[in-house]
Amino acid sequence: MRLHPDFDGLTAEPGAAHFDADGELFSIVNLLALGGDPERPSHTPVELGRTGSVGLWESTGSANRLPFWNTVYDGDTYLYIVHGSVRVEFKETDGERRLGHYTARTGDLFRLPNGVAHRTFSGDGRRRITLEILPRNPYWDLRGTRPIVVDRSRSIGSFTFEITPAEVLVHSPAPTVRCPRELFGRALRALREWELHLGHNELDGGLVVHDRGLEADLRVPGHEETLDGARLTGLFAGLIEELGESA
Repeated sequence: MRLHPDFDGLTAEPGAAHFDADGELFSIVNLLALGGDPERPSHTPVELGRTGSVGLWESTGSANRLPFWNTVYDGDTYLYIVHGSVRVEFKETDGERRLGHYTARTGDLFRLPNGVAHRTFSGDGRRRITLEILPRNPYWDLRGTRPIVVDRSRSIGSFTFEITPAEVLVHSPAPTVRCPRELFGRALRALREWELHLGHNELDGGLVVHDRGLEADLRVPGHEETLDGARLTGLFAGLIEELGESA
């Protein structure tokens, strides 16, 4: 079985299921084969199953850092490194005080505490295969229930976005913030994929997106607005197209 070049030397030998009963009662998946698939995009988790309100997800971590500081409020999340390595930095949400970091490698299980901002970095410049065990975000049920109309106006509320070769400038009644273009594009792709339902996200430069279900808070230092989530997602989709970062 061919795997992504980042997993050179790794072998995946999936098992098999043999049942006469209803096949929907049973499930088997090979995480190495799934996460190591060369066609699989990184940072695009797949739900493998759930028990009660807790879900199990496979996530193929990117060789690049997470494009924002992320905080979730649904409960603690546990990550098991199936293969590879990762460094996870922690800080106060909406603050600058650093709390420490993990260096986790193949076989390690670690906790992401509820209400604490985290950011992941590849531990070795390669992808990693991870099993995530986490409470289900109730807002995920909203995905796909409202039309997302691509908005190329570059503005929403009193916010306006200006794209330059190196940065994206966010104008508002507060002082302009400058976001690195490459990280900004990757952040918007993740937020668009999940229709903003990723909790609280702090982008480099000072832009913050906080999900509230049907609405979302958009904030820069000194100014904040609560906006329609579908409209904001549509604006992000339009910006992604202009950035040339469309997934």
